[in-house]
Amino acid sequence: MSGSKSRGHLFYLSSGNIYVLRVFMKKFPLEFEKRIHTILPDSEWESFFSLATEPLPKVVRIRDTDLIKKDDWQLGRTLIPEGYFIDRNDQSERPLGKTLAHFTGQIYSQSLSSMLPVHVLDPQPGEIILDMCAAPGSKTTFLSDRMAGQGLIVANEPSGTRSKKLVANLNRLGITNTVLLQSDGTILDRFLSPIFDRILLDAPCSSEGFGRRDARFFQSMWSLQSVQEMARLQRRLIVSAFNLLKVDGVMTYSTCTSAPEENEAVVQHLLDTFPGAVELLPMKIDNLPSAGGIDSWEGQSFDPVVSQNTLRLYPHQRTNAWNSESFFVCKLRKVSLTPLLEKKPITQTTNHSFLKKNTQAEIVTRLRKVFGLPKDWLGKNTLMEKSGEIYVCGPKMKSFCNTYLWRRAGLKILDKDQNITHEFVLKYGPLSTQNIYQLNDETLPRWLAGYDLLVSSQPTTAGKQITDNSNKAFIVKYENDSLGWGKVVNGKLKNKLPRDQVFDY
Repeated sequence: MSGSKSRGHLFYLSSGNIYVLRVFMKKFPLEFEKRIHTILPDSEWESFFSLATEPLPKVVRIRDTDLIKKDDWQLGRTLIPEGYFIDRNDQSERPLGKTLAHFTGQIYSQSLSSMLPVHVLDPQPGEIILDMCAAPGSKTTFLSDRMAGQGLIVANEPSGTRSKKLVANLNRLGITNTVLLQSDGTILDRFLSPIFDRILLDAPCSSEGFGRRDARFFQSMWSLQSVQEMARLQRRLIVSAFNLLKVDGVMTYSTCTSAPEENEAVVQHLLDTFPGAVELLPMKIDNLPSAGGIDSWEGQSFDPVVSQNTLRLYPHQRTNAWNSESFFVCKLRKVSLTPLLEKKPITQTTNHSFLKKNTQAEIVTRLRKVFGLPKDWLGKNTLMEKSGEIYVCGPKMKSFCNTYLWRRAGLKILDKDQNITHEFVLKYGPLSTQNIYQLNDETLPRWLAGYDLLVSSQPTTAGKQITDNSNKAFIVKYENDSLGWGKVVNGKLKNKLPRDQVFDY
């Protein structure tokens, strides 16, 4: 290869052909420009680079639009039913993360491409699903919503730091049907059995899509070495994930990069590793501005089914209902058994127990009577005790938790001292009808800032005065939003907001 510069363009010779690359404001490494020029048609090259670092539009996933109707929020529909473009008149005054809708889990800020793998996977209530690389929880919580909180999600995240973010989001959205693992995904198939109906593998990648979040990404963080390192990791992850699928189980594989080494080449690796066991499924999403996969890269040819049944999305391909970063996704089915691996024996156990019916009934009844919850507030869920704390768990968790080693399961509702938790209030507080402290416009910001509040003249929703009931717990609400809990001590409601939840409103 040879090259020379002339009038802001770089001419280079490769395989007997002359290519012209325009240097785009020095935003992109030369090697990256060459790759995009090879992947995309010449007619799209300039539009790609002009939009590859344009900030993404703000998009939120909304559970119930009736709950967040506001005069100063404008919502625009997207191709994902739960996803909305959002515009707010007060966005300069209050970040989206400091709104009550976000605080209470009614909305989740998430890009459209991040929602796409879940939409393609099409999870169903009652299934057992693995989220292979789960943090920070965007896709895990979306899976749970699509499953109506039923079934079981096993969310794996090897990073301890990222696991904390995952737990925080599961708590904020009140997710009860998820078990967390903290394991190396590339060897997860040596500890778990092929029990999963569906698997979502949104793999760690060279993160080219991050350029729409930080325009400096391509110059400061992108490298060919990263592409190659990620491709090696992805090949190991996809094999491990595929081993964990049931026969006839379905899996999505996705990345936020255009690199063929991390996309088509990884899918081809799976086909080569398990010949005859992998069926790539067609994906049809009406009005999605996407391209098919590519058929070869740097001398490697891919099976025609790879280019036919994979989707590529680019920042310059957009409509009024779609606007995303670079992304790749495919959907596949396991049509026959793969060789069974020798499982590593589990020598540790998680110290937990699922409560007996009488003990569970006592706790359920006590909480129902104290806070005026409906009789069926627990639904079909069950209660588990771990280290003196009580968790709400989905009905399919018991078998998994009693068989495998795990880090966290379900939603904690009582601490070691049998106090209710912040997560309990966010999940079940909206159902409560008594022992409620009702905030007003004056006390709302003080509560969210972590201050204790006077209760001498504060009425409950039933119109009764709160008396100084020492250590009595109250659920704190503002209008219909449940925002935490406190205990009445010496005429004050002691604020029990977790310190990481306190903010200036």
